Amino acid sequence: MSTDTAMTPRRRGFRERVFSRASIGPILLVLAALLVGIVQVPGHKGVSPVDEYVYIDYFAKVATQGTVHRGEQTGTFARQELGCRGLRLLQPAPDARCELKNAENKELFPFHGATSAYIYTPLYFAITRVLAEPLVWAGVGLVDAGRFVGAIWLAAAALLLYLALRRLRVHPVTATAVGLLMIGSLPAYWSNTYISTDATALFAGGLMLYLATFVVERRARVLFVVGAAFVTLLKVQNLAAVAAAVLYIVLRAGIAAYRERGSRWGWVGALFRDSRTITSIVAVLVAVIAQVAWLAYSTATAVGPAPDMGKVRPLGITSIILQSGLFIDGATKGVGDITTFLKGPGLIVNYAVSWIAVAGVIGLLIVARWGRKRNAIALATFAAAVVSAPLLSAVTYVTLGTYPDPPPARYGISLVPLFLACAALLVPGRRPVPRWILLGVGAVTFLASLFLPQG
Repeated sequence: MSTDTAMTPRRRGFRERVFSRASIGPILLVLAALLVGIVQVPGHKGVSPVDEYVYIDYFAKVATQGTVHRGEQTGTFARQELGCRGLRLLQPAPDARCELKNAENKELFPFHGATSAYIYTPLYFAITRVLAEPLVWAGVGLVDAGRFVGAIWLAAAALLLYLALRRLRVHPVTATAVGLLMIGSLPAYWSNTYISTDATALFAGGLMLYLATFVVERRARVLFVVGAAFVTLLKVQNLAAVAAAVLYIVLRAGIAAYRERGSRWGWVGALFRDSRTITSIVAVLVAVIAQVAWLAYSTATAVGPAPDMGKVRPLGITSIILQSGLFIDGATKGVGDITTFLKGPGLIVNYAVSWIAVAGVIGLLIVARWGRKRNAIALATFAAAVVSAPLLSAVTYVTLGTYPDPPPARYGISLVPLFLACAALLVPGRRPVPRWILLGVGAVTFLASLFLPQG
């Protein structure tokens, strides 16, 4: 098992004592996450193709109007940012829209100038704007200030993953290693160095895993429910992390009920009476109700029709089957741009994180004994990765009448911390060599990520 109790303090070497006693792991992770922002953000001249244009608009408006509305036009600030900076990968050079008179022409912009960010609550944008204000006061541009805050979201995600793994009795060296892998990953690069609601995804995964480790011990149940609603309101796709955490808790409760059954089927009733199961059900209901309430508010305050996203085929069984498992491998690849993951440092980052993440889940499913904590985490993560894409598509189709076909693999980013947690749990706790090798891989991956192409 991946515990840190296999070696006595006397037998531990200097490095083991440093990581175990000096809290150097969390400090390293926070510094590494902040360094990603310091290195990458100044080099990003263009606007990210992952909807950053409408996110910049929301970010600029949140301080004065709170939210954007369905049918609302984007402001000239965001339009000029797009025109002056260019759109990375697609239209990288500045164009005529940089001029104010052209920025006022809605026909020169996607969706005839309408925003598509109305589907999101202002929660991410408000928090990010508050954290960005000190940088703005110091003279940093508004867009760059918002991008720098992505590093804070990333640092929080790494810290939560580390704390969750320590509660699962993973050695500090191993916990630090997978934290560095996450910080150096392509999802962190694309989501946490631009203004993006995806900046909350790794944080959501780390938070839900951390809170779940308490709920399985019948603690922090209210916090878990609040956390589920919070991460869902940050971005609805974070429900994937909620699903994984809920499945883990219910599996643990179900195993306990089965072991203590009084009759053949008596454990089923005991499972649904278990406070952990009740907490999980309530958490899902509250998260979904919170999102539905937001959609109702968005509809009630609309100032015009929704942007035309184009026609999609009806969501049928074929689409659902094709989407199943999309997140297992795709979630670790960011936006899937070949210029960042098939050249130079991107090769290291892409393959190191992808292989370790996928091998962690599959490997833990194979070696972990049925009924144990490690097996429950692996099963929950794998199941969530399989069903989350079709479920998110179904929810989007029902609520908005359309859905991304296929959904971007980045919608599963919130599962990446759980993938890496499985990898950490797979590392033997009694043998120091594997964890130090993993730390070396994590360090190399992180350093390689600092040299990913900027744009």
